[in-house]
Amino acid sequence: MEGNDRIGRAVGAWFFLVLLAVAAAWVTISLVNKYMYGPETDVRTYFTHLEEGDGARALGAINAQVPSGTDATLLDGDALRQATETLSDVEISTVSQDADSAVVRADYTLDGQEHSTEYHLHPADTQWGFFTVWSFDETPLPTLTVSMPGVTSIDINDTSAAMPDSTQEFAALPPGLYTASYASEYVDAEPESIALTAPDQDESATLAARPSQKMTDEVQRSISADLKQCTDQRTLFPADCPFSHEFGGRVQGTPTWKIVEQPEPEISVSAGSDTGWSLSEARGVAEVSFTSVDLYDGTTEEHTERVPFTYQATIGFDDQGEPEISR
Repeated sequence: MEGNDRIGRAVGAWFFLVLLAVAAAWVTISLVNKYMYGPETDVRTYFTHLEEGDGARALGAINAQVPSGTDATLLDGDALRQATETLSDVEISTVSQDADSAVVRADYTLDGQEHSTEYHLHPADTQWGFFTVWSFDETPLPTLTVSMPGVTSIDINDTSAAMPDSTQEFAALPPGLYTASYASEYVDAEPESIALTAPDQDESATLAARPSQKMTDEVQRSISADLKQCTDQRTLFPADCPFSHEFGGRVQGTPTWKIVEQPEPEISVSAGSDTGWSLSEARGVAEVSFTSVDLYDGTTEEHTERVPFTYQATIGFDDQGEPEISR
């Protein structure tokens, strides 16, 4: 009888240990399934690919196709890596999950602003009979359409991007901050930054051309050279010039001219101009000096007069591509 009791206790202890082992195995499988094979893991891996600029793996991870007709410049390398430079405070959490699907949300800060993006996944396979392998549902890519009249390429995230028709639609990977900019010797534009955070987001940016400082300086030098041809003429009526001076008395010697207020026209893009640029009218002031003779008693007097004038000209470019003006 005592022997039977001993065997019963041994069997009970063995059964308890088996149950404990099964429970431990189940807990282990659940934890591995959640933290190594769960849908959150796939989203974390996707974000890692983004931050590394590995566009091929990122595209494969989210099961995305590049939309037809879009440019793929932003989907890899430095352009992609720079898109996530301001990405921080990433938190991944499961919104919902059942046997057939899961929704995972990524909360993060991009360029100092808080955003969130939801990703939809489904079970794709199992490993070892226990562990669920998840896969992203087919995910559309956001697009960014950039335009800038008169140019054939721009920079996006410091990466050169072709724009054959002065406009181009680019596919991108979310989330990311994409900054379009343009700068050349004589033309630049104010950069525009667009945050793409949703898979189906479509945004556009139009860059406005403006003269560079060098172009402004070259135009002012050209205007100064043009007006010098006028001030070099020793007459009250310089030929082909925007200023002159009427005087009813007699002039002794030769008059002299100087510019005391240089005209500074605004340079702007003009759709109606052959060169694409135009100059606004600008006010200037010349000063003429001469010796006048009194017609009655022959006395002389030094005479100085300020002469306001309006400067009107067009802007073009010479054979070397340098800006030049003509009146």
